[in-house]
Amino acid sequence: MEEEKRLTFFEAASIVTGFGVGGGIMAVPYLASLNGIVPFIILILVAYGISILIHLMIAEMTMWDSTSNQLVEFFGKYLFRGRGGFIFTWIFFICILCAFIFNLAAYIAGGGEILRDLIQIPLWAGHVITYAIAAGVVFFGLKAIGISEKYSVLAIVIIIGILIIASLRLPYRAVFFTGGDSNKILALFGMIMFSFSALFSVPQVSEGLAWNKKLIPRAIIVGMATNFALILVITLTAMGVSEEVTRVAITGWGRALGGWAFVFGSLFILLAMLTSYWSISFALAVILKERLGWGDRLSWLIATLPTLLVVITGLTDFLGFMRIAGGAIALLVAILVVPVLRGARRHGDIREPEWTMGVYGNIFFQILVIIGFIIMAVGSMVEI
Repeated sequence: MEEEKRLTFFEAASIVTGFGVGGGIMAVPYLASLNGIVPFIILILVAYGISILIHLMIAEMTMWDSTSNQLVEFFGKYLFRGRGGFIFTWIFFICILCAFIFNLAAYIAGGGEILRDLIQIPLWAGHVITYAIAAGVVFFGLKAIGISEKYSVLAIVIIIGILIIASLRLPYRAVFFTGGDSNKILALFGMIMFSFSALFSVPQVSEGLAWNKKLIPRAIIVGMATNFALILVITLTAMGVSEEVTRVAITGWGRALGGWAFVFGSLFILLAMLTSYWSISFALAVILKERLGWGDRLSWLIATLPTLLVVITGLTDFLGFMRIAGGAIALLVAILVVPVLRGARRHGDIREPEWTMGVYGNIFFQILVIIGFIIMAVGSMVEI
């Protein structure tokens, strides 16, 4: 069983990348086109810095505790203490469950749309096929996810490289400022922050790299740096060469290059969505298992099947799901990470952890993270 949970460094970094890459790459280019290149560059740098800090805070949190619990259990242990802690932990668990379902539904919705356009099938069939592929990998556990993420990230990089090389022959329209108002700027920042959000992948990385805990922060940084590079290159290219930056931006980029590129772009979108779905749904399955004491198979089923059912109801579209999930997760998780970290430092059962953030985990950076995620939550709810 230990071998089934052991990850290589590349597999661990790929889980971090895969957790966030779908949302950011799908939605950021459209929102960036409403503001211009310069605001986008500034916002992605700020968002990347804040996101690195909070993910490393969670990594340090796992260093103070000898168990490999998911974040809900960390919150129950180090934040929701005292007489009302039991109730608050369950409320938090229910809220996280709802937020994750919307998050995962976004990828089923987007994947179904891609398959419908790519192979000309009914939308409902596209949703079912996407669900089967996405949930099928999660069924086999952490090692299967790590291997799938590794090869999918490699395929994503290759596809993007081909599309970028092909795009060099197209005229580039650089729009540095578009006069976006404050709502559009906030919405862009919120989506960039959400695209970097791989908070629930950190316990997976910690568990998979338990054989060498000093690799945990390095895997997080490498995984997020890969995500940063993909978002930056794809957004700048899609903004410059697309005749219309579509809400699912790679679609417009592929059309600008021609039919073959639309196929490549569609495959890329599907892979990006699958990588996110694998990491997020596995995190949810583990949360269900730890909180409710269910078996692996029942936890897997409850973590995945509702995501298909929500999509079939036609509640909203891809971008709508992404923004709902982004705001909910920001409000429910990110702002609370700082007090949980402080609690873990005081009450954790490991008194000499193998790694800490040092000066980058002090009160100044803690406040900076809280402010950043409050702005993210506002950005996910504004009208655009």
